[in-house]
Amino acid sequence: MSNLVNNRFIEIGRFGRPRGLDGNIRFQPNENFVDGLFDQISLYYMRNERSDLIPARIESYRVEKKRNQHTFFVKFDLIANRDDADEAMNKALFVVNEELENLTDKQEADSVDLIGYHVYSENQNVGEVLDLYENPAHPILEIKYQSGSLLIPMVDEYIDRVDHEHGSVYCKNLNQLTEEG
Repeated sequence: MSNLVNNRFIEIGRFGRPRGLDGNIRFQPNENFVDGLFDQISLYYMRNERSDLIPARIESYRVEKKRNQHTFFVKFDLIANRDDADEAMNKALFVVNEELENLTDKQEADSVDLIGYHVYSENQNVGEVLDLYENPAHPILEIKYQSGSLLIPMVDEYIDRVDHEHGSVYCKNLNQLTEEG
């Protein structure tokens, strides 16, 4: 069976076994799932008993990491208890195909090679990007900093913006990552 439903929706994974009594359920992503999807897209779709796709929102999710494997435990507004989670087991979860494509395109644009970019913090040039490490949670920049190097997580807390036109990365809160902070 195809992962596409009427070309508008695409399957991103299936539900596994319930966890606990409050409706948390294991989610097993497939090849269409992309990092950060649960943070970027707010509306998902599940099949009801008549096989109609109905909208669902994530109330919370947690990722457990064991031996290089990520396991997702998700709580949806439509799955209120253990019985609902049992009923959802082995069912597919869908998103709007266009939203997933937009997210994938954005991630590809963000993964442009940043090596050699100048790094600025508080309007001062503080270094140059030496390397970019891919990490399951988020990329990490390694920059030449003073007489050594500094690792900067590529998250909103530390990255203000990236200017590809001028080859610059504008940072904030770097004092939280240095010993002098």
